[in-house]
Amino acid sequence: MGVQLKSSSLSPTVDHILDSRRHNSCLTLDAVPKFACRVKYLNLLLLSAMPGCCFCEGMALSRLLLLVLVAELAAASSDVGFVFDGFTGEANLSLNGYAEVTSEGLLKLTNFTPEMTGHAFYPSPINFKNATDGRPISFSTTFVFAIVPVYPNMSGHGIAFALAPSKELPGSMPSQYLGLFSKSDNGQASNHVVAVELDTVKSVDFADINANHVGIDVNDLKSVNASPVAYFDSREGVLKSLQLISGEPMQVWVDYDGGEMKLGVMVAPLNKPKPQVPLVSFTINLSSIVLDEMYVGMSAATGAATGCHYILGWSFGLNRDAPPLDLSKLPKLPRQGSPTKRSTEVLAIELTLAAIILLLISTAAVILIIRRRKKFAEMHEDWELEYGPHRFSYKDLYRATKGFDEQNLLGVGGFGRVYKGVLPTSKMEIAVKKISHDSKQGMREFISEIVSMGRLRHRNLVQLLGYCRRQGELLLVYDYITNGSLDR
Repeated sequence: MGVQLKSSSLSPTVDHILDSRRHNSCLTLDAVPKFACRVKYLNLLLLSAMPGCCFCEGMALSRLLLLVLVAELAAASSDVGFVFDGFTGEANLSLNGYAEVTSEGLLKLTNFTPEMTGHAFYPSPINFKNATDGRPISFSTTFVFAIVPVYPNMSGHGIAFALAPSKELPGSMPSQYLGLFSKSDNGQASNHVVAVELDTVKSVDFADINANHVGIDVNDLKSVNASPVAYFDSREGVLKSLQLISGEPMQVWVDYDGGEMKLGVMVAPLNKPKPQVPLVSFTINLSSIVLDEMYVGMSAATGAATGCHYILGWSFGLNRDAPPLDLSKLPKLPRQGSPTKRSTEVLAIELTLAAIILLLISTAAVILIIRRRKKFAEMHEDWELEYGPHRFSYKDLYRATKGFDEQNLLGVGGFGRVYKGVLPTSKMEIAVKKISHDSKQGMREFISEIVSMGRLRHRNLVQLLGYCRRQGELLLVYDYITNGSLDR
């Protein structure tokens, strides 16, 4: 739920101010929200102060009261703050692009759609300049974020906290531009943008140091200072690296000291204390960069690689520390803390299943080949080579008789069954007689006699074309004669 700590009301025109003075009526400072308008109002009060008016009695009292009011006004103008311990449908934010607030209370800047941007800005403008001397005003912000990639070690493109003159950032591009700039305006002083980037892709065009860094950007995505993501563990006394695309929530602090004009950024895992030393810092006079009115918010972008960019909580304070986030109230990520792990497990399961299926298919193919070869296997011996021209392959005979189909059965004799067939290559009609035999004894002599008979030509003899021999089976191939019989 978001809580706004300071708000302002409608601003009156100068004519309204003068009219109120003419009628000795009082116009309260609460009716003048913008600092510049309030200063003009005070000046008008000073110039139009009259004895007996409801605002003052005499010039001296007017001046004294005005000094007090100026001091109060200066303090009030810089007293801006808000805190979101999670987000709801009533969250006071201006959303743009693919940004949305989920039913769980998460601010989701992007989904897994490639080449897209998402913006979420606080809707009211903020003045970062002191109206009296133009010096920059200090501010502080903290937010909890998480980047959930589709696959481990691959996500795009990152999140940026930004001070910008617009809530929509029109013309900004996705991918390496992080939804902040476009190819044409990147690096232009007219951008008036200061940002802290959490970059997950190394862009050579912007001289990125790596694909996991925090950078400070001023009107340009070539960071003025950057560092690999890490935090100092004070308990162990060591610097520990962090992975932005780990899918785990992390907290970021951005502090700007208007007196020293120094911007500092700190990062730590959730529930870890704020580091004492900034991870990355830069000295910058904000008043020379920003306009009188600026907006604060978040921007994120995806490229060819995608990821969900989440903000779990966010607070901001102008001229003071950002209000602390109540971490116990922050919404949970979908299947908290395990999206990357789940992706890895799903990928491992898919690969395992694919390997098993491939193995089963390969095994089935091998078995099918073995069975097919066994089905058409024949017996060959060296002595049969001289009878080669008279030997038919079992596969040809099988195809010729359509697998020895019963519809091609011509008859059954004392030595076997006779089938009609058509040779697949020559289209010659044949009759095939299958004869069972259980012994090899005398087979050579028997084949020799068959071949000898095949050489005979007589009008009263059925022409014997050849043979085929399988284990336990002998097949004789005759020329097919219509209405003939192989049993006679």
